[in-house]
Amino acid sequence: MDKHMDKEIVYYKSLICPRCIPTSRFLKELKKDYPEINIREVEIIAHMKAAKEAKIHSIPVIEVAGKRFYKAPSRNDILPLLGIR
Repeated sequence: MDKHMDKEIVYYKSLICPRCIPTSRFLKELKKDYPEINIREVEIIAHMKAAKEAKIHSIPVIEVAGKRFYKAPSRNDILPLLGIR
């Protein structure tokens, strides 16, 4: 594993977003299997300025290593970006 790779996921979501439910479930399972991953959740209603600055126009958004996913990605898509094989 490359020690220089950041194991952070930024997750833009809202508690009132029904499309965020499967994405939240995916991230919860991922964190359970890989506790070294840091998941930073940004509740867009409470942090509108941060969401606007990040150019978030719809949710859910998962951002990892500069790449964005607009729904729960597959583990094969996200794990390599986190430096996990």
